[in-house]
Amino acid sequence: MNTRITKSDFQVYRSCNAHFWYRKYMPEQLVVKEMSDFEQQLADQGKVVEAYFYKLFPHSVVVDSRLDQAVEDTQQLFDVGEQSVQQAAFFADGLFAQCDLVTLNGNYIDLYEIKSSSKSQAMTSEQNSFLTTRKDHLWDALFQTEVIKRSGYSIRKVFLVELNKEYEKETELEIRNLFVITDITAELEPLTEQCQQEIEFAQKQFASKKAPTTCDCVYKSRNRQCAAFPIMHPEMLGYTVHELVRIGSSPKRLEALVDEGNLHIKDVPLGLELLPAHRDQITAFQNEDPIIRAEELSRFLDRLTYPIYFLDYETYAPGIPVFDGTRPYQQTPFQYSLHIQQTPNSRLEHKEFLHTENSNPIIPLCQQLQMDIGNTGSILVWNKGFEGMCNRRMGESAPQFKDFLESVNARFFDLMEVFSKRFYVHKLFKGSSSIKKVLPVLVPELSYAMLDIQDGGTATTTWGKMIFEMQNAEEIRETKFALLEYCKMDTLAMVKILEKVMALPGVMSIEERLRGK
Repeated sequence: MNTRITKSDFQVYRSCNAHFWYRKYMPEQLVVKEMSDFEQQLADQGKVVEAYFYKLFPHSVVVDSRLDQAVEDTQQLFDVGEQSVQQAAFFADGLFAQCDLVTLNGNYIDLYEIKSSSKSQAMTSEQNSFLTTRKDHLWDALFQTEVIKRSGYSIRKVFLVELNKEYEKETELEIRNLFVITDITAELEPLTEQCQQEIEFAQKQFASKKAPTTCDCVYKSRNRQCAAFPIMHPEMLGYTVHELVRIGSSPKRLEALVDEGNLHIKDVPLGLELLPAHRDQITAFQNEDPIIRAEELSRFLDRLTYPIYFLDYETYAPGIPVFDGTRPYQQTPFQYSLHIQQTPNSRLEHKEFLHTENSNPIIPLCQQLQMDIGNTGSILVWNKGFEGMCNRRMGESAPQFKDFLESVNARFFDLMEVFSKRFYVHKLFKGSSSIKKVLPVLVPELSYAMLDIQDGGTATTTWGKMIFEMQNAEEIRETKFALLEYCKMDTLAMVKILEKVMALPGVMSIEERLRGK
C-alpha cells in the first residue's frame, strides 16, 4: 500500500472520498477503464507541452527519479546551487508532490504549474469532457504549495502556464508567445484554509481502516461516477436515471429522483415533473415503441434539395501547432468522405480525400473539396457545429477559400438534429444522438466493429503516427486503407440512416415532397 497522499490522490479525494479510500487500500477492486486512444493522446500532449515550456528555462535540470529518491535528488540539487528544477519533489506530513517546475531564490520558491489546456479550445463535446477546469488547476497548485511550505520553504509566486489560444504559428514556433503565464498567487490565498481542512479530512480517512459504505456519486451522472461506484452501489447499475440525457446539468432533479427511490428507467412514474427530453427517453423505454414525430420529420426532410451530399471530416488537433496558420488545438481536417445522391433514385457516388504528406493539409483538402462538391444541393453532416467550425478555421488559415467554405456552411443540414431534437426517439439510443448509438439501432447490418479503426480518436492518433512516425511502406499503405474505410463508414452511415428516417411511418414520401415542391 502506498502510504503517501499524492496530488493525484488528493484530486481523487476531492472528487469522491470513497474512491480515494479504495484507491489507497483496495485498488485491485476498482473498475478502471483502459485509456482510449484520445485519452492517451491528451496525456502525451501534456508531456510535449511541458517539454516546450522547459525551453524557456534552458539552464533548468530535471529530476528523473520518483518518490523518496526524487525528494532526495531535489534536495541535493538545491544544495549544490541549482535554482531551476523540473519535476522537483517534496514530502512532508505524509504528503507528496512532484512539481512541473520550481525556481529557488534563497528559501523562496516560485512554482510553475503547466497545463496543456487552452481556455477556448475548438474541441468536440466528447473531447472537452476529458479536460480539466481552471478551478481544478487552482486546486492542483494549492496542494503543491501546501506540501512545499510544509517542507520548510516559502512560496513567493505561483504561476499557471497555459497554451496561448490566440497564438498562430508562422514558420518557426515562437515559444514565448506560445504560452500564457498567469500569476495566480492571489487567487490561491482565499482557498488556502479550505485546502488545509480538506487535506486534514483526507488524512483522517486514509488513517481509517474501515471501508466506506456509500459515496456521493449517486447524485452524479453516469460519466462522472467514480471507479468505486459499482462496489458502493451495485443496485444502481444498469439503465438508471443517471443516464438521462444531460442529467448532470440538472443536479437537483437527479437528486430528487434518487432520493425518492426512482432509480431505474423502467420504474420512473411518468406523472413526475420531468424535462421533455427526459420524459421522451423514459416513455420510449417503458412503452417499448419508439416516438416518431412525423410532422417535424417531414418538415426537416422537406428542406432538403438534391443533389444531397453527405460530408464528414477527420481532424488533427495538436496542442503545439505543427502547421503554419494554425493555433493550439485547432481542429485541422486531414481527410474527408463525401457520398453523393444526385436524385432520389440515382446510384450513390463516393469521393474521398486523405492527406498523406508531412505538410499542412488545408489547401489541398479545400482544393479537392471544391472540385468534388457541387454549387447547389444540401450538404448533410452529423453535428454541423463541429464541421462548420472546421470550415471557419480553415477559411482563416487559407483566406482564398473563405468564401467557398462559407458557402458550404450555408448549405449544411445537421442529420443529428433528427435525434437531438427528438423527432425520433428509440429506447436503445438511451438519450444519445451519437451516430455510434443510432446506427446499430436503425441499420444493424452496418457496423464499425468490422473496421480496424472504429472511432474518431483512433483515426486522429493513427493519422498522426502515419505522418510523423511511420517508415514502413506496407504499414503506411495499410494505415491509409484503414483511415479511408473508417471515414467512408461515417458518411455511408448517414446515407443509410436518412433512408430509414424517410421510410418511417407517417413521414411524407420522397415522391410527395417532390410533387409538393
